[in-house]
Amino acid sequence: MEEDVINIIQRKLWTVEHILPQARHLAGNASKLPEEARKSFPSFSGDWSEENVMKHLEKLRAAVRDPLRYSNRKILEDIGVLTKGIPEEIFDDSLGVKDMVGLFSELKDFGEGVTDILVKRETLSTWLRESVDIAKQKLKGILDAKPAFQRILESSITENLRVELILRSAENTGFIGSAEDIISKLNFINEFEISVEYTEKFEEFTDALTSVYNKLIELQEDHGIQKGELTESARGKTLQEAREVLNKKSEDCSQKKGKLLEEWKMYSNTLRSIGCAVPEAPLGLRELEKENEKLKNECLRRLGEEGLRVLKFLKGEEDFPEEISKDGIKKALEVLRPLFVKFLREEG
Repeated sequence: MEEDVINIIQRKLWTVEHILPQARHLAGNASKLPEEARKSFPSFSGDWSEENVMKHLEKLRAAVRDPLRYSNRKILEDIGVLTKGIPEEIFDDSLGVKDMVGLFSELKDFGEGVTDILVKRETLSTWLRESVDIAKQKLKGILDAKPAFQRILESSITENLRVELILRSAENTGFIGSAEDIISKLNFINEFEISVEYTEKFEEFTDALTSVYNKLIELQEDHGIQKGELTESARGKTLQEAREVLNKKSEDCSQKKGKLLEEWKMYSNTLRSIGCAVPEAPLGLRELEKENEKLKNECLRRLGEEGLRVLKFLKGEEDFPEEISKDGIKKALEVLRPLFVKFLREEG
């Protein structure tokens, strides 16, 4: 045990003997620099382990070797910028670094949400790897669009989607309009209790979002489906599931509406041919069903049951009514005669 302790102490002494000359050399070089440069030198903190001491000496060596670059690097690191990989010549531009940090500070005063994202996602570091001017230009663009960024930050969307929209808008402020459109569509979709989660596959997400949004609008405006019915169909479903359900509902509505319009056309043409005024077909399915029922009843009143069955036979919707009387056929054809005359004139 005593021998082990002696060996450990001996190794530590050897380490000190190795480090001490380096420290003295650095201290001598540091003393030759102006006092202003020495103020930015790193101070030692932490325990006196060999690893910590060596790290501190490396920082001190960089500061002594090139105090300007060290100072500018430290300025950037103090605001959270990861400086690894940034070209060394970037740290020669003291004025550019100062201007960029000033813009960053102004942006941080406006809203830490944006600056936190730029730092944590290393976006600011990426801009600096291109140039200080690029970083300044991007930050200036964000500051010029502060109200829009504020709206994105305050929106009630999920955090991961908010970060995505901030990053895309920061990279290209022309994207802000698209970001706000996405938020607007998302807020609309949420009213139908659809479970919307951003999965970080942006194009897939926005494609599904737009598809569901468009289908909801179409079903309400083109087919007259009420919000409550749509909510019942889509409640609790994911965006992809809701898209499938709404697509199927839209197809069913389109087919049903096509049949109803054919029926409306048959009744309306019949009534118009005998001088009856018929309003335009309504857009909503429910309204179209009601209007068809009214037209059907009017046709029944004008043609009678037998005449209506003859009309459906002529339209290919029913077999010929075998039990119909000769008088019934005659009455139906007399009523329908103007319709046939009009058709023949149009064909001729």
